[in-house]
Amino acid sequence: MKVISVSSSASKIHASKIYAPNASYAHPRQPQPRHQPKVHMPHRPRAHVCFSGRKFVQVARSRSLATGGGGDNSSTAAIEDVTDENIESDENTEPDENIESDPSFDDEAFFDEECPSWAQVEELGLGAVPFAESFGKGLMRDIRKRLLPHYLSDFKDGLNVKTLASALFLTVACLSNAVTFGVGAAVVTAGAIGPLEMILSTSVCGIVYSLTCGQPVALTGFGGAHLAFTGVLYSASTLLGVEFFPFYAWVGIWSSMMLVVLTLTSASNLVLYFTRFTDETFSALSSVIFMYEATRNLVKPFLATNPDGAAACLGMLMGLLTAGLILALSRIKKSGFFNKTIRSALTDFAPTVSMTIATFTAMYLCNHLSIILPALTLPIGITTSTGRPWLVDIWSLPPQMIAFAVLPAIMLTILLFMDQVITTRLVNTPDNALQKGWGYHLDLIVIALYTGVCSVLGLPWMTAATVPSLNHARSLSTFNDDGEVTSLVENRVSPLLIHIFMFVALFLLGDYLKLVPQAVFMGLFLFLGLSAAVSNKFLNRTALLFTDPTVYQKKLTKKLKKIRPKEEQKSAISMYTLAQLACLVSLWAVKSVKGVGIVFPLLIAFLVPARILLGNFGNLPSSALQAMDDCTDPLSFGRREFAIETGLIERPEACVVDDDAILRPTALQRQPQEDRIDT
Repeated sequence: MKVISVSSSASKIHASKIYAPNASYAHPRQPQPRHQPKVHMPHRPRAHVCFSGRKFVQVARSRSLATGGGGDNSSTAAIEDVTDENIESDENTEPDENIESDPSFDDEAFFDEECPSWAQVEELGLGAVPFAESFGKGLMRDIRKRLLPHYLSDFKDGLNVKTLASALFLTVACLSNAVTFGVGAAVVTAGAIGPLEMILSTSVCGIVYSLTCGQPVALTGFGGAHLAFTGVLYSASTLLGVEFFPFYAWVGIWSSMMLVVLTLTSASNLVLYFTRFTDETFSALSSVIFMYEATRNLVKPFLATNPDGAAACLGMLMGLLTAGLILALSRIKKSGFFNKTIRSALTDFAPTVSMTIATFTAMYLCNHLSIILPALTLPIGITTSTGRPWLVDIWSLPPQMIAFAVLPAIMLTILLFMDQVITTRLVNTPDNALQKGWGYHLDLIVIALYTGVCSVLGLPWMTAATVPSLNHARSLSTFNDDGEVTSLVENRVSPLLIHIFMFVALFLLGDYLKLVPQAVFMGLFLFLGLSAAVSNKFLNRTALLFTDPTVYQKKLTKKLKKIRPKEEQKSAISMYTLAQLACLVSLWAVKSVKGVGIVFPLLIAFLVPARILLGNFGNLPSSALQAMDDCTDPLSFGRREFAIETGLIERPEACVVDDDAILRPTALQRQPQEDRIDT
């Protein structure tokens, strides 16, 4: 138990234990155990303690939330350097007598919400925190807080071998993603949109996004949800008897306008109400789509009318060889082979080396066994798949159809918004140890603008792609012996190189890429899906549903073992996991069924209220919700995070914490004080 008592006139700071210079902060979603002795602190003016190494700074906060957050929140009552001589280490140390108990102070709420400053908001009620911001304020805050302060360092930090290895790996991965979904788009649109449009849109939008976005670690791309919606849109245009591309263009134009409005009204603040429930379910869907597409393409030759057994078997072998080699080389760093430098290089370049080995192996076997494996197919020259002009004639659509396009545009807006913010949330997770913050509003305005451009050119719509983004983050990360991320190279160089390489490959390296069998790309596709699935806590908990009761306790993580009462651990974990599984199955079913796929974005949006309903009516212990979702009440937590994000309150740099509650700080906690702006 660490207790820090503060007095506005104190000459000493009493602490049972003093934080080490490298101590971690408490995660904002981690509540303090209620069994701790309560430490009463006055509400206003409030003193809080922040630290840097062995120096503690005491600041008296005189800001009044009752007046809308006005006042000077930087007034300093006293600043003193604390040395070992004026620190008393005594387990029985009582709080400073100058700090009097406040009878209106809610002990349980204080420790539930962890940060003393949040008690000020609770005193006024949740209604004191607004839901929205003034026009354009969120976007301007992202520019001032994320883009401008770190723009040059985003390039400087990316000048190393690790980013080059990541760029080579993800170039092939993103190219594989674009080709696979390009072929899928050609099927659902009868060839109207094909691989060339997919690669071109991915590369150009990726270049623009990497130069202008707020979170460059996220990579743009096309996904299964986009493919399903595009197919539904093509079917709708056929039923309505209108041309596909003008209808497609107007849906995108309307959606682009809606996304601009959402950006300027700071709608991305809604992401603060999302929890792990939504993130993990959506990530699981993306992982399953990747694994399904890879498996389907590897199995398809066996199901042909006149199957070539030898070619089908060789293709399956090459796909599994590629995925297995990448998996083996990515883990060689922890082995005893070679020296540390070679192990690190093989780990960083595992996908590139594996695909090269698999390609040459396939070429050798094909030559000696006289087998032909399908290879990557790319169009010749810069021409559309159907030979149409690049600019869509949007005015050829009847006026009533232009107005009707608003309805599917609403669905598209929900899809693009949810896909973008959930993916960037997954990248921004505290587990990735980000240091530079984020920019949800800035990301969304970039998406909005090139959605409009892609629409009039008849190109696929792009957002942050979940699986490539998660693999990009992992490829830029450094891990400790426990598999936890200790640092991540936040940069714009690797995403910029990835999409430049893709653009160059489309026109200059096409002849070489055509030598790579499709089965090798599918092996990479399979690895991407598996690697994202392995790190998904929801999918890991799914295995507990089938675990032998005699070894059940041994399979639980430390957080899950903290669920109380202990006899309800298994039932609580099972109920929560089954709820996520039901959402995942529903998403997959709606996406796959023709005719109802257009409502698929609504089902994604329903994940947020589904979590609220589960918490209110699921009869789950608070400790279970805290262990699996990092918060008990998403609404209360979201309002607090909104108040912190918009500058209404400040997250204190030090709190009363328990050893088990210490986690890494979030990017918001690490944000320099001078980078915050008042609303």
